Amino acid sequence: MSEYKLYYCPQTRCRTALWMLEEVGAPYKLVPVNVRDEIESEAFAAISSMRKVPALQACDELITETAAICLFLADAHPAAQLAPAIGEAGRASLIRWMFFGSAVMEPASFDKASGREAPAGAIGWGNWERVLNTLHKVLDGQFYLVNDRFSAADVALGSTMGFLMNFNMMEKDPVFVSYVERLTSRPAYIKASEIDASHAEPA
Repeated sequence: MSEYKLYYCPQTRCRTALWMLEEVGAPYKLVPVNVRDEIESEAFAAISSMRKVPALQACDELITETAAICLFLADAHPAAQLAPAIGEAGRASLIRWMFFGSAVMEPASFDKASGREAPAGAIGWGNWERVLNTLHKVLDGQFYLVNDRFSAADVALGSTMGFLMNFNMMEKDPVFVSYVERLTSRPAYIKASEIDASHAEPA
């Protein structure tokens, strides 16, 4: 595999993609994109029409959406053992939890924050109470989401949980706090955070 290009803006979801690149040990190059600047954002639309980061260039393909980037990298680098292969035990759970953060947890949390929660059965992501109960059930008594082994699902979902707790948008249940602390103590996470901080603009 040739070097990846990660279109990157600090203090965004890019840190999750960067963390995943560090976990798999793949060579990569950061391509700075200030999506907060309208001119740069407009120029970036030629690469990604949504004008969002992260975006990962892998050979001739551009991959967007953080969870998709994490899943792609896990499958592309099986030696890192961050995803059960197709047909192996845990593969279905991996896919479930990979997308739980962006498809269920984020919209439910923003619904709650804005005071517009719908009845749980009316929308695809249910409601915040059910999200918390579901996460507590899977994490209470085990360290990680899939086969009780660290995987790409922990990168994708754990990042979302860490973000929400950091901004007091998620209850700091001891089970959740302990889980996120395990993730943020990983060397790859620490390195990604240091790189992210080094690219941030001074306050």
